[in-house]
Amino acid sequence: MSNLKIEAEREAQIILNYFKANNYISAEIKAKKLIKKFPNFQAIYNLLGLCLQAQKKYTEAIKYYKIAIQNNPNFFVAMNNLGLTYHNMGDLKNAQYYYERAIEINPKFTHAICNLGNIKKELNNFEEAIKYYNLALSINDKLYIVHHNLGMSYQALGKFKESKTCFESALKINPKFTQADRSISVPLKYDIDNPHLKSMESKIKDQSLNNFQKAELYFGLGKAYEDINNYKKSFENYELGNKIKRDAVKYQISDDVTLFENIKSSFSNINFQNLDNIGNKSNKMIFILGMPRSGTTLVEQIIANHKNVYGAGELRDLTQIIIENFSVNDKIKFPKKFNIKDQNFFSNMGTKYLENLDRFNTNKNYVTDKAPLNFRWIGLIKLILPKSRIIHCTRDPKDVCLSLFKNVFEGQLSFSYSLEEVGKYHKLYQNLMEFWKQLLPNFIYDISYEKLVENQEFESRKLLDFCKLDWDKNCLSFYKNKRGIITASFAQARKPIYKNSVKSWQNYKNELLPMFKILEK
Repeated sequence: MSNLKIEAEREAQIILNYFKANNYISAEIKAKKLIKKFPNFQAIYNLLGLCLQAQKKYTEAIKYYKIAIQNNPNFFVAMNNLGLTYHNMGDLKNAQYYYERAIEINPKFTHAICNLGNIKKELNNFEEAIKYYNLALSINDKLYIVHHNLGMSYQALGKFKESKTCFESALKINPKFTQADRSISVPLKYDIDNPHLKSMESKIKDQSLNNFQKAELYFGLGKAYEDINNYKKSFENYELGNKIKRDAVKYQISDDVTLFENIKSSFSNINFQNLDNIGNKSNKMIFILGMPRSGTTLVEQIIANHKNVYGAGELRDLTQIIIENFSVNDKIKFPKKFNIKDQNFFSNMGTKYLENLDRFNTNKNYVTDKAPLNFRWIGLIKLILPKSRIIHCTRDPKDVCLSLFKNVFEGQLSFSYSLEEVGKYHKLYQNLMEFWKQLLPNFIYDISYEKLVENQEFESRKLLDFCKLDWDKNCLSFYKNKRGIITASFAQARKPIYKNSVKSWQNYKNELLPMFKILEK
């Protein structure tokens, strides 16, 4: 080995150490310097891509991954990383392409096989996802995360026995992978002698667990103690889990205050009554939105059991399109005044959104998108897809906020880890919805969770009438639908209508007093 190569690899190792320590900026700077010094050192392009990807500098990361692949067409690791970058950007088509290329070069490359499984899971093709996860495990059965992902796919299909077996397999390989403990807890109905409850109680005392591992156990224990009606201990554990989660996120409620004010300022200037020729005129979309945990999954499950409707679940597409068109310094910011005369601009966004649905390969006439936080974008939906139906799910704010506090969410729900912040966010949501209803009085249909569980058929008929769908009695047996469900309500949606969740906040009324004060302001 030449001295130059030894030097390059030594410096690359230093960069890798920075990367592993999450010091991505320093790693990026050193990697770029190393490329100038050793432009033919192929591995560094892939490493630089990783540093940029970790900082969400996706476009730049893609550039360096492609250089790495150009220099070495068989660089399957870089291909997988390139696929991951596209995946993070929401570009599933390109992500799948590079995962498949990586597998073609190395059929036993489990990382790419698992990532392809993740793609299939995201496309609601859970049977295909299961196939890829099992393929990866046939190559290496010690991949505890793959056991967990396999379990999540079974769980989405309502196969809870199979999912529990997968989660237990993950824990056998890595007992500290406590995410599997929490996954077991969600559909399980505990009694005081349940062995898994006792296992979590014992494990939480393990001093070698880090805070993130403990947080998963706290949420699992919160659910278990709730099942046995020990609400004091249940809340104590939920509170401990949320504190760890809150300390780990960089959330500021002020950012959402700014965003919501920007939305109102931008869209208040638009006269929606004089926009007959704007947007894509397809009537294909049914948007189901509102606060998370407000009944959106139940409503989608009812509608998706209609013979003419495909339930697509929580889609990222609309938010991704908004980011692409209205992002300033990594924050969404709508213009002070939209150029309404530029009809192609809005029509193209609507068309792009619909074209993205082709990945589901459905022949149904209508498609649901039940990303709850789409309530923020109702005005833009009216501009880009004016013939869409908007279903707004409402529920007792106390139940909504409590349910958010009891669950773990990824991504945009960082406000849920604090009772104070979840209460404040709910107030922001209520204010924005009042704004939309005044601006678009006939565009939004409200459905109450409490009324729906009280009189399912009556409310379901009104719901379908609003969607201009003929009555389909199958909608009453929504729980028999075999479609995959990956939201926090996956277990509830597999059961007939029940009323246990109404006024569940009463079990924690003393602990929730600070949140109540915010909601009642």
